[in-house]
Amino acid sequence: MPTAAKLFAAVALALAGFFTGALVLQYLPGVAGGGRLPLTAASIGLLLGWQVIGRSVGRGMWLSAQAGMRAAVYLVILVLFFLGTLQMIRWSVRMRYDGPFEALTDIVGQGLDMGAAALQPDVLIVLFLGGALAGIASEWAHRRWV
Repeated sequence: MPTAAKLFAAVALALAGFFTGALVLQYLPGVAGGGRLPLTAASIGLLLGWQVIGRSVGRGMWLSAQAGMRAAVYLVILVLFFLGTLQMIRWSVRMRYDGPFEALTDIVGQGLDMGAAALQPDVLIVLFLGGALAGIASEWAHRRWV
C-alpha cells in the first residue's frame, strides 16, 4: 500500500543513488553505460527505497537509519551487477569470451573490479550518509502522516 513513508524513502534513496553514481564516474573511466550510471543508480534506488526502507518504518529513527544503510548496500550490489552485465555484453560482442559460461562468470569479476575501483572514502560517505538520511526521512514522514 502506498504511504508517505515509502514515497519519502524512495525519493531520498534515489537522490542518494544519483549523487553517488555521479561521484563514482570519476573513478570508473570507460565503463559501459557510465554516462547513464547516475540515472541507473537513481532508478534502482527508487525501487529499493520503496521496498526496503519503506517497509521498516515505525520502529524508531535508529532502525530506520539502519534500514537505509542496508538498502544502500543492496543498491551497490545491484548497480555493480548491472554494470558488470553491461561490460560483459560489450566484451562478448567483441568476441573476447570462449563460451557463454565464461561470459556469465565474468559478470561477477567485472562488478568486483568496478567496485574495487570505486571504493573511495568520499563515495562511501555519500552512499551511507544518503542511505541513513533516507531512512530517517522515511521515519519522519511516517510519524508526520500516520
